Amino acid sequence: MKKLLLGLMAVSLVSGCSYVSNYGVHGKLLGAEQQIVQCEYEAALDTLQQFTVVGSNKEKSQAFKYMGVVYQEKMDLEAFNHTVDRFLFSEMGRGGIRAQIIEEWNEARRTIREKRLYELGRAECATNFATTS
Repeated sequence: MKKLLLGLMAVSLVSGCSYVSNYGVHGKLLGAEQQIVQCEYEAALDTLQQFTVVGSNKEKSQAFKYMGVVYQEKMDLEAFNHTVDRFLFSEMGRGGIRAQIIEEWNEARRTIREKRLYELGRAECATNFATTS
């Protein structure tokens, strides 16, 4: 009986921590993360750009991070650097260290790639980013 009670407490603690980390974050922003996992970059960017303007500080911070992930995935270094600069200029990023922010965003990218591997069976999106002239 004690083992069952301890097991239930452990499960509620773990699921509670998961809920708390997402508390105060709009469901649409959480859906954008799933869009990135599903390689739907443009749809995700539309949502993320909105949240960098109208979201709470927590939402803005998360939106900038996911925008950074998208630009890394798309190999768009110019847009990535611009996004890092915008974040560091914002209220949430002010005083942040550029290298630390990039490392945090890289970790978010690794997490998304792991989710993609689990859900789609591949870590990379099969896309062609070459532009035609």
